Amino acid sequence: MSSRIRIVAGFDGSVDSWAAARFAVVEAAVGGGLVRLVHSLLDRVAYATLLPPDLTADCEAEAIRLLDMARAELLQASPGVDVQSTIVQRAPGAALVRVSRSADLIVLGRHGHGRAPAGDGFQRVHIGTVASHVMAYASCPVVVVGTVGEDALRRPVVLGLDAAAPSPTAISYAFEAAQRRGTSIRVCYISKPAGRTEDPHEDADARLQLSQALASWRAAFADVPVALDVLHGVDPAARLLDAAADASLVVVGARERAGEPRIGFGAVPETLVRNAVCPVAVVRTQRQAIPRPAVVG
Repeated sequence: MSSRIRIVAGFDGSVDSWAAARFAVVEAAVGGGLVRLVHSLLDRVAYATLLPPDLTADCEAEAIRLLDMARAELLQASPGVDVQSTIVQRAPGAALVRVSRSADLIVLGRHGHGRAPAGDGFQRVHIGTVASHVMAYASCPVVVVGTVGEDALRRPVVLGLDAAAPSPTAISYAFEAAQRRGTSIRVCYISKPAGRTEDPHEDADARLQLSQALASWRAAFADVPVALDVLHGVDPAARLLDAAADASLVVVGARERAGEPRIGFGAVPETLVRNAVCPVAVVRTQRQAIPRPAVVG
């Protein structure tokens, strides 16, 4: 990422989009960056539910009122952050994918307007269509924040990693996020034991693989403490959800396979996005390998 992190927050005035905007501003304040609120025009009825009554029937004027109100509140909470806003005519998913080409991070709420009623318990589907589309096509990492997304920044960053095929993009993002926050990383690998008895030798091999995969990043980010955890269970998403309970952020990779259309981003990221109590960063693995960080000395 650049020295001045560029964060785009999708904002439609919904409760979840307010949470996303607040998260983006806190992240920018920590990283010395700027926030750009991107708003896709709504219909007149939607603005009537979001704003105090006004005589105008001009949707663009109402959008400007909404964004001015959002900027004022965000700047009051974080006066030093550069908060900009943009109104777009196209659909929000397409607009956010487009601006992701020049952004370091996209931040979204789980749902916008027209959200489905929340169900009880553990859910695996039905995240917002905009969030789903952006995670599948964005050119930069995407963080999805729920209404409880303003979590303590000093909590660890949890990185879900496949020891056999670690994602360089996810590792890089997790280390950068932890360094900005001044916190640690908890790297979790989910082992699926064939039998009921856990094999300590398999755990040791997994820890060795993780250590080797992280070696160059640990050297380049020497100020970031790292803990390695091998967790057992047949459901990786459920185990990572347990780890997310004490995290400020969960980072997972979404693998793109050559020759396959980007119609999804994986069952584990989707389950985390739908259920985690903290923000979830979905980092798409690029087809070409990312160079590991250079270590000086």
